[in-house]
Amino acid sequence: MQAVEVALSTLFVPRCVACEARVEPPAPLCAACATTVDELGPACPRCGEPQAAPPAVECARCRAGRWPLEAMVAPWRYGGELGRSLRRLKFARRHEIARALAPLYAPFLHAAVEAGAIDLIVPIPLHWRRLAARGFNQSEALARHARAAAGCAAPLDTRALRRVRNTSPQTHLDGDARRLNLLEAFAVPRPARVAGRRVLLVDDVVA
Repeated sequence: MQAVEVALSTLFVPRCVACEARVEPPAPLCAACATTVDELGPACPRCGEPQAAPPAVECARCRAGRWPLEAMVAPWRYGGELGRSLRRLKFARRHEIARALAPLYAPFLHAAVEAGAIDLIVPIPLHWRRLAARGFNQSEALARHARAAAGCAAPLDTRALRRVRNTSPQTHLDGDARRLNLLEAFAVPRPARVAGRRVLLVDDVVA
């Protein structure tokens, strides 16, 4: 038995999701990579747009009523080694990264579910062509593992929202181009699934 345990500990060494250095679970990032994680800081409480200084108040866009969501939670700025780990998850098909990252953002998911009295957690879907090429939906994987780690009672629904248009990749587009790229890209196939319910949409990156 001891030999088996030694072999397993050798084969399954916890690694940093960004640089592959050894880590102590449940930390997904090594100490060096963790220093690159940049908290969002002061931001519009409705759309998450970063602001220069506190207190966080609604931005001009939200005050004008041009933001369709009730609120958005984005704990960190995109970039650094956390951004690198998300790119590895998506483009290198490293499924295990979604599970490793769950302890990092599960508290934020739990807080959003509790604060918003959420009835349904819905990951942003991929178009079927991209899903077939990638093999999995990274937003669904992140939402599923975070929900489990957080112990959220709100169910995960992967059929409430459907991507009906195969949009261009958002990576190299600016904010306005990204918004235009997503126009009429989604549909709610069965409105009764979400009617009267408070829905939390989960994505890996928000721009």
